[in-house]
Amino acid sequence: MERSAHPIAKPTRPTLRHKVCDRGEHRATNPTGRRCVQVLAPCLLMVLCAACDGHSEAAGPSTPSIDQASAGGSPGTAIEPPGMASESMDREPEPTANPETGASTETTGARDGSSPASAPPAGNQARASTAPTSTPSPAPTSGEPTTTDLAPAEVQERCIASPCEPSILPEQPDLPFLEDMGDGWVRLMEVEWHVGAGAEGYRCRTFTVPEDIHVTAFFPQVPLGTHHLGFDVSAVPTRPDGLYACGVSTVGERKLQGAGIGSEPTELPDGVAMPLLKGQQLFLNLHLFNASTEALRGRSGMWVRTVPAEEVVHRAEVILAGPLNLQVPPGRSTQSGHCTLRADATLYGIAPHMHQTGVHTRATLVSTSGEQTVLFDGPHDFEHQLWYTVEERQLHAGDRVDIECTYENDTSRTIPWGDSALDEMCFVNLSVYPAIGYGAGVCED
Repeated sequence: MERSAHPIAKPTRPTLRHKVCDRGEHRATNPTGRRCVQVLAPCLLMVLCAACDGHSEAAGPSTPSIDQASAGGSPGTAIEPPGMASESMDREPEPTANPETGASTETTGARDGSSPASAPPAGNQARASTAPTSTPSPAPTSGEPTTTDLAPAEVQERCIASPCEPSILPEQPDLPFLEDMGDGWVRLMEVEWHVGAGAEGYRCRTFTVPEDIHVTAFFPQVPLGTHHLGFDVSAVPTRPDGLYACGVSTVGERKLQGAGIGSEPTELPDGVAMPLLKGQQLFLNLHLFNASTEALRGRSGMWVRTVPAEEVVHRAEVILAGPLNLQVPPGRSTQSGHCTLRADATLYGIAPHMHQTGVHTRATLVSTSGEQTVLFDGPHDFEHQLWYTVEERQLHAGDRVDIECTYENDTSRTIPWGDSALDEMCFVNLSVYPAIGYGAGVCED
């Protein structure tokens, strides 16, 4: 089946002001003693650290730049989502609870992955966070965004640097649903945010979808200060629409798409789409991180392209796979996890996700007959976490995906799994069709 497709191209937009320094490697240490991000480009990235060889730049409330890559979906704790609404196209099996937590840990010497399917990184930056406790009064549920989802309110979040200042939940502008953004892109949702100096936290926004749409491409809007964002969907609204402080586990019933700093536009295969139906509730989970001495402001969200329902043959799904129990010791080590598939599907994309000490990701498909195929094998850069389109590959029920994450922990402490960018994660997001009903939880054997 043919469908008119626009080339995936970035429109020209203003970027955050920045100071250019030499293109060498810069490292800085924040007051927590943790290593800050490694920068191979402008000092723009160094707003996430306390210093950049003496250079620092605070970003103002200008229009955010367009990149980010936390590789897909906002990794969260496993949940058992309710049943999904039935639709035409592929029938989506009902989501079930996540498997029990379990991960193996091995300390190794240097690992350099062999086999291929690695892809080069592209511009990025960002970080992760914890759940603030402030719960604003809810706004009324509606199918259209409100001019003010929430009056400005202060939120005291996790402190990761000094000084540590409160953040603000700002008033939200009236942004029309599916507003034309040019070149075939329309705005799905964007959120304006403010994060105080030295603070880290999560924002969630819920929005009840006013009409049926079928998404075939995603364009993340991820300015400086965004660690990752994840979009989920629930069959019916679970709370009033609005913006509120939340945590990493505040998610919907099924994953839609995720991104991080450096993420680029991604397109689904012909005839494949992710549906959003009228009356369903869209969830945005946004992780903000600011280790600088100045507050950051921005607008994060997602633009999409859509097609008519009659062009859709298969419904797509994102499966988040990886261990939820990590203990990363000082030095170089490798953590592993496994995800056994419950049904047949076709893999078309993959997105690794780790934090600051991660250096390499390897994902291997192990068939029921024992045959092994490398799906992804490449270096990890916290500043360049991307969603990779891969050659389509058939997966079968009972096949297992093995995930290996290698870390170089140059601190003296053992780093656990955690929702802060100062902790660690080990995930791969698997883009597949047809949807097989993993929901928004984690696939872990």
